[in-house]
Amino acid sequence: MTMGFGCAPAATCHHPTTATTRRSAAAATTTTAAASRGTRRTRDNAPKKNTSVGRRRRTSSARRQNVTASASSSSHQSTSDALQSASVFLVGLMGTGKTTVGKELARSLGYGYFDTDALIEQITKQKVHEIFEEDGEAAFRETESAILAEVASYKRVVVSTGGGIVTQRNNWMHLHNGVTVCLQGNHRTLARRVHKDGIGARPLLKECLSAEEKDEEAQISNIEEKIQSLWQERGKMYAECDIAVSVNGEEGDAYGASVETIVERICKSIDKRLREDGKQEKLRKEPEAGDIEVKDLKTGEKVDKID
Repeated sequence: MTMGFGCAPAATCHHPTTATTRRSAAAATTTTAAASRGTRRTRDNAPKKNTSVGRRRRTSSARRQNVTASASSSSHQSTSDALQSASVFLVGLMGTGKTTVGKELARSLGYGYFDTDALIEQITKQKVHEIFEEDGEAAFRETESAILAEVASYKRVVVSTGGGIVTQRNNWMHLHNGVTVCLQGNHRTLARRVHKDGIGARPLLKECLSAEEKDEEAQISNIEEKIQSLWQERGKMYAECDIAVSVNGEEGDAYGASVETIVERICKSIDKRLREDGKQEKLRKEPEAGDIEVKDLKTGEKVDKID
């Protein structure tokens, strides 16, 4: 049974899924590939970059499609226009709000939206923490990479990723298909956010808290230590992102900035980065006729030919 793999603006993509006997990267890739064939095709803004796990592969014209968000108006139209249909990938540690911010950013840009963890759960029929417990982290990362390889071929989408997606070198081939934004924040703030949301669905925190620990601040401190440990492991990987955006709020804001504020920061950062890239492109450009003018040092007159 094939499934529709379309996505709605600022909402997790909902679609029927194919049952898999084993939650493996191969099964996930087969399912998502079949899904792409069942969606609406358009020729405009088709994926121009080839994607696969570990290597590039040509995407047939029959699978090319432009994920549009016609039902949503863009409140950051200038940023959307500047992106020229390039997708945006959100990465960062747990607690940075990648999913919540991603949905609002997609709505703001008039983009579609994907969440890799949500897609994995829909396709495998398992929760992320169940995959970790039953198959291990390595199996989860393999499936995650296969999902990313598929969604990276879409244009005009915001993709919220799992915090550890940066740890797999091959994933960067796909992340660099668009603009990568790393959400960062004070580790204490992130720990408060994680604690508020609940840690039951976070497999990396399974051994972080003891059942006997009842003090809330002590629990938050334990989470903070884990977040600091993850940052030490992944900090250099997050540094490869195009843009870093803070989720911190004003002094006294225990849970950081509002979603709207963070989205505004992202759009401003994207605009700034794209302007800088434009200047850099001009500097890299080969000189053309007329770009360089040579004058005689004595007369000051222009020299058309140098003997």
